Amino acid sequence: MEKSGSMYKIRLTLELNEESGVYTVTSPDVPGLVTEGATPDEINRNVEEVLQGLLEVWAELGMEPPETLQRAQSTPPKTVDVLVAA
Repeated sequence: MEKSGSMYKIRLTLELNEESGVYTVTSPDVPGLVTEGATPDEINRNVEEVLQGLLEVWAELGMEPPETLQRAQSTPPKTVDVLVAA
């Protein structure tokens, strides 16, 4: 199952390590998604990389990805939700 270039709508949870300024990123929608990043761009890149890796592993194991990832959008969303930490 090739999902390269697909868009997904998933929720992300960011926890800030105040000492390092780095966020730990997980998703209640995607079991196994754990990454880190200090900036929105870095977080986006890392989440995309983890999603691609998880999809490849699930395919190799013959497992279906979570339902959220099965409903890929073929066109970019018209709006983007942005998380802001205070």
